[in-house]
Amino acid sequence: MKKYSFGFILLEIAVMVGITCIPTVVVAFFQEPGKNLEVLTFILVSFLMFMLHILLANRILFPLARRTMRKEAEKEGFVISHLFENSEDNSCASLLAIDEIHRKIAYVSVHNPFQFQTADVKDLSGVNSGFVEGPFSGTRYVYYQFYYRGKRLRIPTFTARQMHFLSATIVQKAMDKANLFRDIIEALTVSM
Repeated sequence: MKKYSFGFILLEIAVMVGITCIPTVVVAFFQEPGKNLEVLTFILVSFLMFMLHILLANRILFPLARRTMRKEAEKEGFVISHLFENSEDNSCASLLAIDEIHRKIAYVSVHNPFQFQTADVKDLSGVNSGFVEGPFSGTRYVYYQFYYRGKRLRIPTFTARQMHFLSATIVQKAMDKANLFRDIIEALTVSM
């Protein structure tokens, strides 16, 4: 189970650089002679594009990832018992489905929205949930994770730019979601 596709990420970067070149060429064409604004324009537009990248990737590619999950699950006979969606604004969106009948999980990410990745539950280890602790009993990151063939796959259920108390409703919901994933996988491995 590979979390991301390096080739697809390079394609995303190439598209962003291509979009960035359009305003740069326009500025170069219409600027007054002697003023070199191309470099400044390229830097500013690149900065804006990379800031908007996660938002744009989630808005454009997440529906493709959903469609891939639905179509490939149906084609491979994967029965979705539980579907965990991560579509937080500050992280790249992903889908993880659990098939309790065949004891498998499936994963699709916006960094690889056309690839349906599956793994047997018996091949998973170190399944747990947690959060990155911050100051004053707070967090900005709640996750569930597992190891598959020695590689860690950590999927966030909550990400934020500012710290939230652990008692906040949004953090508690994210922790419940992460704990639910952990408990389902543990139950499947115990009943084997």
